Amino acid sequence: MSRILKNVVFAAWFGIASPALADGHLAAIEPPVPTAALLTPELPRFTSVPVPSEKFQNPIADIVARQANISSFGTACGPSMIVNVAQDAMLAVRVLAPCLPYEAVRIEHEDLAFTIAMPMTGELHFLLPALTENAVLKAILSDGTVLKASTSVPDMQNFARVALQWSGADPGELIANAPKILSGDMIQLGQPTDVDGAVLQVFSSRISDQTASGVIRLSLRTPVTATNCNTGQTARVRRVVPREPILTYDLILKGPGCGAIGQSLELKNVLQDLKLARN
Repeated sequence: MSRILKNVVFAAWFGIASPALADGHLAAIEPPVPTAALLTPELPRFTSVPVPSEKFQNPIADIVARQANISSFGTACGPSMIVNVAQDAMLAVRVLAPCLPYEAVRIEHEDLAFTIAMPMTGELHFLLPALTENAVLKAILSDGTVLKASTSVPDMQNFARVALQWSGADPGELIANAPKILSGDMIQLGQPTDVDGAVLQVFSSRISDQTASGVIRLSLRTPVTATNCNTGQTARVRRVVPREPILTYDLILKGPGCGAIGQSLELKNVLQDLKLARN
């Protein structure tokens, strides 16, 4: 069967009209023209729904917001203070402020105060001689936060203590001259970083196990600087001795004049001596 005849048979089989012949070659086959117009497909309609703005949060901003209360060590920023009783009527103090490293902290106890810098970790530890049997402490942080803690110190009745707070950048020194049998401990706390700073010195002597009576001579030594040579210095004293009234009072030390800059003056008979006796 010839090729032309085969094409005719295939065309008849599929119901397609025979293509026209031109010079013995098949003509191009054109698709049939539809007798009815095709329907346009109906596309789905989309409507916009308003979404609250909080749904569109910047991922970076969200991370920063969640880490705003986390220190560089990954701990929560929330500050706190814990006070426990330690041996020899001492207060073991722990102040936490992880997000305020190197910032100054002001510690207040019985109307006396000292300033100290927070370490890099934001965790401050120190021992403070108690100045009352019912000890209350306050920590004032650089951001204005005030922390409070309290505890009872029953052993306080066995100690005589004289505390001296120096205010300003040029603190002086508390000096205690005591017989060996009455010798005690001198504890200093604080850093005189600026004019708003304060340093606390406490002389402490246990009297419950004294084997003899004696007198402890107390005096002050103060440096003369360009800051205090004319204005002088201020200090606050708290005296806690068993069977004696508790005393807290202020001292105003007159400046000797700026011609004395560089000298160190020892002031005697400014503080009342401690007269201690065996219980």
